[in-house]
Amino acid sequence: MQSNSGPIILVEDNESDADIARRAIERSNPANTLVVVGDGLSAADMLLGSPGHPPCPRPRLMMIDINLPGLDGIELLTRIRSNPDLRDVAVVMVSSSTEERDIRKAYDRGCNSYVTKPIDIRALQSLYVSVANYWTLTNIGCPKPVG
Repeated sequence: MQSNSGPIILVEDNESDADIARRAIERSNPANTLVVVGDGLSAADMLLGSPGHPPCPRPRLMMIDINLPGLDGIELLTRIRSNPDLRDVAVVMVSSSTEERDIRKAYDRGCNSYVTKPIDIRALQSLYVSVANYWTLTNIGCPKPVG
């Protein structure tokens, strides 16, 4: 079984939404480490490594916005799923988009879940807490292959 000790990585360019997520997740379960990254390219470099910088510890959960500067959330998801070390990391797309094409594209590229951001701040706090708690406390991760 996967360890629940990896960080939660939130890739979100909206500072207000990122701050809401940080406060809500830290308050609900202080054992979770939340790392916030503001754009897709920085997240890819952090996850996959870049010249002179090794990859970060394997995340337990990633929450990714679709509309990101530089490298959008769908392309980031594609890179994650193409990497053997990351392909089974839980990825939840958290977006304001309710467009069927965005939702279909996210699932086609391998997201585990797609949720839409509510406008109400308390509902957004609740969403982040529910997603984090489900994937870090309730869900049993995919076992690693033996041998």
